[in-house]
Amino acid sequence: MYASNLNLAPVGQWRRIAAGGILNLRLLELGFLPHEQVRVLRRSWFRRGALVVQVGPAVFGLRPAEASQILLEVA
Repeated sequence: MYASNLNLAPVGQWRRIAAGGILNLRLLELGFLPHEQVRVLRRSWFRRGALVVQVGPAVFGLRPAEASQILLEVA
């Protein structure tokens, strides 16, 4: 069961990527794997701006459309 997507996750809280929760192969290649811990570090002050996220030791900037493709487990 999915709680939400990464685009809606609160800043600073670790979440787990849901099994089958990645809808984009490019994100899988970058390390956004099922059951991996992920957290939003920062959001753009623009309403629809980019997010800075951490998955493992790596930090990425994601567009909201990309972040919405990462589904998270129920907390």
